[in-house]
Amino acid sequence: MPESNNVETNQDSLEHLREENRRLRGLVNSFSQINVSIDLDTVLMNTLHTATDLMNAEIGSIALMNDARTELVFVESTDPNFDRLKNFSVPLGKGIAGHVAKTGEIVRVEDVSRDDRFYSRIDREMQQKTETYICAPLIVEDRIIGTAQLMNRRDGQSFTENDEELLAGFARQAALAIQNAQLHKMKMQQRAFESEMELCAEIQKQLFPRSAPNIHEYEIFGFSAPAREVGGDYYGYTTRDDGSYDLVLADISGKGVSASLMVSEFHTGFHLLSSMDYDLLQCMNTLNVHLVDSLVVGRFISAFALRIDPRMDDIHYVLAGHNPPYVLRANGDWIELQRTGLFLGLEKLPYTMQSFRLEKGDLLLAFSDGYPEVKNAEEDLFEEERLRSLVIDNMDRPLEQIHQKIETAIDEFRGDTSLPDDRTLLLVRRI
Repeated sequence: MPESNNVETNQDSLEHLREENRRLRGLVNSFSQINVSIDLDTVLMNTLHTATDLMNAEIGSIALMNDARTELVFVESTDPNFDRLKNFSVPLGKGIAGHVAKTGEIVRVEDVSRDDRFYSRIDREMQQKTETYICAPLIVEDRIIGTAQLMNRRDGQSFTENDEELLAGFARQAALAIQNAQLHKMKMQQRAFESEMELCAEIQKQLFPRSAPNIHEYEIFGFSAPAREVGGDYYGYTTRDDGSYDLVLADISGKGVSASLMVSEFHTGFHLLSSMDYDLLQCMNTLNVHLVDSLVVGRFISAFALRIDPRMDDIHYVLAGHNPPYVLRANGDWIELQRTGLFLGLEKLPYTMQSFRLEKGDLLLAFSDGYPEVKNAEEDLFEEERLRSLVIDNMDRPLEQIHQKIETAIDEFRGDTSLPDDRTLLLVRRI
């Protein structure tokens, strides 16, 4: 072999080694680049810029699996027109990226026009032309979380086997960095949600009375505890200008934040109407009309409202779809109050108003279904009869102690089972 050919061969080999050395250094450096931040958007962008430089590609993009693991959703790209593609989704198995996400195998295509799997719609959306293409799965612990794809080498050549090996190594590290960033983002979102829930709980707490009203010859006690951070139960008192007092206990359908918003609306509406020169029936009828118009379809409110006038023996009440309260007599007898209409917020039908009387030593027990519907490990219900009997057995105790007896009995009954619903209690005794 002529000496000149040997020199050329050696120079080619040396150049090849230099190129491989450069790319390996680039691969090592890329690991530090993609791990410089745990912010998901930053990690995605760093990953793409590093990958496109490493592979000498014109454009790079990343698509991640949706929660249902049925589609790839494009989340980042180096293309300046990416706004057209952001959140664009590709069904699993469709297109080259969908194929890679389904099989977990890297795909390298020299000419996409000859590959039936290529999803040409993306080129049309982005107003670009893809010629050469390489796509690698993003895998963490044998679980595919997405794909990284690169289009068109800058030198006009096709992607090579060396490119494929390099991208495969890069994708493993990139996948781990992306997952770490995703977990960090979820953790931060959870913290933000918990902070918002704490604020909601604090705001809702302000809706409940700080103390019971001082009504001549009556003793009042109220309690409410949500099953979650915020709840859909409510109780409250209103002192009226004529010397009478309105008391209310309500249970909003549903739980959590949506129910707590309805609690706020109910609180505002009831207190506003109660403070006006309306009798209790007018108050509840007007409130119902408002709630029919304002509540989301399918939502409703059960409520028990009563008006106590110390100058009168009769106590007027409206019972709108709520668990019937009990009037417990000092001699051990009891009566169940009758409903006077449907749930609030369902239909614009008028309510009726009824009355009862508390003699000295009698006690009114009103409650939400969070008490009787408590279950034990055997799925038995606590039930209203047990609640009523417990109060009757402790009639002579202060109201706060009666409540404590109830809570203790509830805890002993349910054991380790969770509380299924909000619990609200209203006790009124004639003294």
